[in-house]
Amino acid sequence: MLNLDNKKFVAVENTSNGEVSSQTEFHYHQQGKMIWAEYGGGEILKGFLIGKWINDTQIEFTYQHLNQALENRLGSCLTTFSIESGKLIGNEQWQWLDTFEEGCSLIKEV
Repeated sequence: MLNLDNKKFVAVENTSNGEVSSQTEFHYHQQGKMIWAEYGGGEILKGFLIGKWINDTQIEFTYQHLNQALENRLGSCLTTFSIESGKLIGNEQWQWLDTFEEGCSLIKEV
């Protein structure tokens, strides 16, 4: 299991139906298998996620944020981590829980 505590990430790729961008920063925390993060920037005013490690390289979590249009959005996500040039990379498969649209994004440690 990797250590996400106090790690910061930005999105480097996202599908068009997503709201995070390279302007969105995620600040992760970890206690044992539990993970959580605050995020914001770009289209996102303020967001939170909470979840857990399900194996050595994958986390699953739910997320909720308020966007610039003051819409409250929520969803679920499965992120698979790898290491590239000493930095963590997260390949995310997500789904909005209000519209059930799916998408994928890529986050990179900064």
